Amino acid sequence: MTYIKLFLVAFFVALSFPINAQSDTITSHLVDLKFSRLKNQLQSAQKKKDSVGIAHEYIRLGDFYKNLWLDSEAVKQYHMAQSFYSKTDTVYVYLNNQLAEIHHGLKQFEEAQLYLKQSLEVSKTLNYKKGLARTNALFGSVAEKEKRYEDALRYETTSFELFKVLNDSLGLAVTNENIGSIYEDLEQYDVAYQYFKAAFNYVQHSNSDIKINIINNLGDVNRKLGKYEKALEYTQQALKLARQTKNGSQEESALKDLARTYAEMGEFDKAYHYLTDQTIANEQELKRHNSELVSSLQILHEVKEQETQVELLNKQNQLSQTRQLTILLCSVALTVIFIIILFYFKRKKKQESTIIQYEQQLLEADLERKIAKEKALKREIDIQVSALTNYSLNLAQKNKMLSEVSRTLASLKDRNSELIKNKLESLSKDIEIELSQQNEWSELLGFFGKIHPGFFEKLKAEALEELSMSDLRLCMLIRLNLSSKDMASILHITPDSVRIARYRMRKKLPLQPKEKLDVYLANV
Repeated sequence: MTYIKLFLVAFFVALSFPINAQSDTITSHLVDLKFSRLKNQLQSAQKKKDSVGIAHEYIRLGDFYKNLWLDSEAVKQYHMAQSFYSKTDTVYVYLNNQLAEIHHGLKQFEEAQLYLKQSLEVSKTLNYKKGLARTNALFGSVAEKEKRYEDALRYETTSFELFKVLNDSLGLAVTNENIGSIYEDLEQYDVAYQYFKAAFNYVQHSNSDIKINIINNLGDVNRKLGKYEKALEYTQQALKLARQTKNGSQEESALKDLARTYAEMGEFDKAYHYLTDQTIANEQELKRHNSELVSSLQILHEVKEQETQVELLNKQNQLSQTRQLTILLCSVALTVIFIIILFYFKRKKKQESTIIQYEQQLLEADLERKIAKEKALKREIDIQVSALTNYSLNLAQKNKMLSEVSRTLASLKDRNSELIKNKLESLSKDIEIELSQQNEWSELLGFFGKIHPGFFEKLKAEALEELSMSDLRLCMLIRLNLSSKDMASILHITPDSVRIARYRMRKKLPLQPKEKLDVYLANV
């Protein structure tokens, strides 16, 4: 039985060869005619310098190559067409979507999405609903291939709503079919069937390829649901329409689905029969496509060869003319160049001399301005330092005087009556309180901060321990180069206490053993 089946397969395949050869010849001839017509129309538009016509013919050539799966040539033609359109034209959206569809077919999904993003932006700017609908549908197809099913459903739903507003039955059929395909991938076959059925309702009165594809999908989803009789009914219908319209790829798809259905039903003879038919159909479709491809490539090669020859002749003519012009102009050019060079160097020398003088004057003026500014700043700093020193000395004198008065009053309190004693004690306390006031210290610190900005912040950052306010006051007085006696008077302590405070301060700062405290603070 197996040998008989193999014999029958071989017989039918052999029988199909003469038919295929004749069909291939006809197909090749038709492709030749169509390509020649398109090239002639493009050349005619180029001669007329009709930019709209040229762009239109590039689009038609791109579509022609795309249908033959010559993707690189199709992309080239679409890009040529795009050069004639701005991003404010709906045709630009169509071309971008065609390019995206090519990259989608090549599984170059990132490139496809780049084109689709541009289409989406332009369509939104132009409020071009058809472009938005088509772009969202393609976005959905890309998302489905990448198994991003939630995104795919969102894009396809948006596309469906836009096609619904446009009352575009073909667009509605495509989006419903795409949504059905997504649910089929998710193995939700009942939901997928409903969408395929809805898609079929939009194209049931046409004989388009999309209708055949939808019917094939209806048969396939019924097979997956286990409804084999219904699946056979749909697939047989798709096969009939495919043969009527001579759609080889759909015929092959229908035969493959019939073989699968019968195999799942356990009718392996019929499954084998349809699988054999599918093999023959596949060979026929492959030969037809190869014939178209070879024919178009042959024509493309011949056209490019002719264009190369014409271009070579044009370049030779141009080269000959260029040589003659070069010989004619060479002597004149050399003379003119020599004169220009002499004039240029003479003028350049004069300009350089003038520029040097100007730069010298600017440098002198800038130097004088900086010297004057530096003198003014030094004078201002000297005045402020002098004022700060005087202020510190006055504060020391005041503290000294107040201390003496306090001691005198304290000594008098034992020599007077009880009333005088109370008054003197009160006066002594007021003086002591005055000596402890911080307002003058705040003013003094403020003046110092203006003369030496950032001193305290840097000192705190470099210190090995946290510095108290008393430490900061001591460092400020040392920085002002005051004597220990003056510092003791200002701080209201003894000179010995000042020396002890200086010793403790050395330990709080990162000083070298032989480094002086006043030198260190002068460099902060």
